[in-house]
Amino acid sequence: MPLLYMTARSKRLLTVLLAQSDYISLNHLAKALDVSRRTVYYDIRKVNIWLEQAGLPMLEIVREKGLYVPHGEREKIQLYLEAEHAEQVYIFSPEERYKGIICYMIYADESVYLEQLTECFEVSRNTIFGDLKIVTECLQQYELDLSYQPRQGYQVTGDPVRIRALFMFYFNEMISLFQSGTFRFFRQEDIGEYHEKLKEIEKELGLSYVDGVLFSLAALIPMLYRHRNPSLFPGLKASQMQKTKEYDLVNLFFPDLFLEEQLYLALHLLGSRVNTVPTQFFANPSKVYIHDLAKELISEFEKTACVIFEEHEELERALFIHLSTSLYRYQYGIQIGNLLGDDVIKEYPNLFSITRMVAKKLENTIGIPIPDSEIAYLALHFGSALKIADKDSQRLRILIVCANGISTGNMIRREVQKLLPFADIVDVRAAVNLMNVQEVCDLIISTVKINSVVPNIVVHPVLTEFDRRGILNHQLIAPKQTAIRCDQIFQVVKKYVNPAHYDNLLNDLTAYLQGGIQEFEMEDKLELNLCKLLDASRIRIVFEECAWQQSIRMAGQSLIDSKSIEPQYLDSIISQLQYYGPYMFLTETVILAHAKPEDGVNTLDISMTVLKHPVEFSEHRKAKLIILLAAEDQEKHLEILQDILLLVSNSSALDKIVTCDVPHEVLTVVRQILKETKV
Repeated sequence: MPLLYMTARSKRLLTVLLAQSDYISLNHLAKALDVSRRTVYYDIRKVNIWLEQAGLPMLEIVREKGLYVPHGEREKIQLYLEAEHAEQVYIFSPEERYKGIICYMIYADESVYLEQLTECFEVSRNTIFGDLKIVTECLQQYELDLSYQPRQGYQVTGDPVRIRALFMFYFNEMISLFQSGTFRFFRQEDIGEYHEKLKEIEKELGLSYVDGVLFSLAALIPMLYRHRNPSLFPGLKASQMQKTKEYDLVNLFFPDLFLEEQLYLALHLLGSRVNTVPTQFFANPSKVYIHDLAKELISEFEKTACVIFEEHEELERALFIHLSTSLYRYQYGIQIGNLLGDDVIKEYPNLFSITRMVAKKLENTIGIPIPDSEIAYLALHFGSALKIADKDSQRLRILIVCANGISTGNMIRREVQKLLPFADIVDVRAAVNLMNVQEVCDLIISTVKINSVVPNIVVHPVLTEFDRRGILNHQLIAPKQTAIRCDQIFQVVKKYVNPAHYDNLLNDLTAYLQGGIQEFEMEDKLELNLCKLLDASRIRIVFEECAWQQSIRMAGQSLIDSKSIEPQYLDSIISQLQYYGPYMFLTETVILAHAKPEDGVNTLDISMTVLKHPVEFSEHRKAKLIILLAAEDQEKHLEILQDILLLVSNSSALDKIVTCDVPHEVLTVVRQILKETKV
């Protein structure tokens, strides 16, 4: 009897358990997998059937503790998971089936009928019929259709560029299944020659593409040779494309492709994400305008998010590389998805929303709408460059390893540094560049499983709350984290304790915190929106006429009174406006006054001042409303900022606010507008 192969979801559950150094409760496991508790029980049964058939110890749920795989058993299971068993039968999840069916129909060079689908996925006709309904709904989201004709079978119809882009998206999502030969319609050996040619092109270009890009392109090439529905791009000037080095190399290595297909492949090489580029890449005179775009985006983000990037040059270079490739994706639609997009939106909603507002500037400049999938990448670039407040503590050397590109790795670097202020993040590397890591680090945090003498933790490309908890609970980190927290609390409470009890206090605090880390909850989840922070004491109505400098000081007085800022913070705002002009205006009549955290901010706070007589800041800028923001770092205020931007984008709301005569009226209007906007 062939061994039952676990579904992707069951395999993920087992992978999560194997990464744990202690018990994990079923509730935490359900949260990590984003499924119900009942589904966890169901998948545990599936895993236990697989373990029993493999002759391995089954999982046992310990009451009030959860699940834990002992170290010895963990190694046996891991080795068995990684081994190849010819007799295994892979059981596809419903999602893998419908995406696999779409890839099959697009990839096949012969007619696809119901019989081929039932044989390929080893399910009944009724199951395939149900899958085809989902396939139809899925294709409609991309403006594509599923058609059936007696002599041609099932086909995906519509714009050929979108069809190929959808194949690439799903191929990348399930690349391990393709590489392992699990999908029977896909023969990896047939594209081996194409893959080698693309690697030669990569070498000639002096680039390093993101892991998986070239293999995916190699899988696409058989379709290009069939030249079915040639891909023509409106507005594409073939003569200009033929001047690129990418086209020259495509013509050299694939001379027998039709011209349209050579251009299509060259566009992919120009538009695919890269890890590294040669030095001359930055000196290309034809890309000067991309440098300007990168600078514009950074300036717009700083203005919108009330932050100042310290590593301007590094961020400019990263955005330049990203835009140099992504502009082709924007313009010609050769990519319609981003595997990390949903995770970015879920884990960094405020950062994503602000980046989407900033991207409007890019859209206006290039005249092309930017999809959310690409905005997610931009958000990672900006997020990774935000400064983290400095904290003094002991150093643990950590290396970040990422297969999804440098922007993803840098975002993980920032999140880990924020989570572990006592750690020293020594570098961000691609999985293929790991040599003698024991000489540079004590711990590796990686998005892919690696074999190394150095302890390592596997995380998602976009860190989840579960990933953060797993990092904190690691045996190299938990003791340091506990010691630091314990010392901080001890310094606060020791003055209220008899010195004779210091040792007992430290022991009790340590014991408590060691248990508390297991139930770690992220501070990022705390509500820090505008309605939570703004109250009537921070709202002022000014009826008299005044100069703009005086209006700033009036707007900030309540924050000085509450000790949220020091007086010099207002001096800094005034100096910035004198030097740069009225760049802080969000609209013609609303100014968001702010300065750097280090200019005198004690704690996050905000005030709102209505000016009954508009105050002139310049010839074209007269303020009716001053919103004064005190941000203590570059991140905590982002949710509040999102509320502010929603508020000022509503012209009728602003009209109501500036007609209010008492603070409570302003507060009522603000809360009502935000409530209506967020419904």
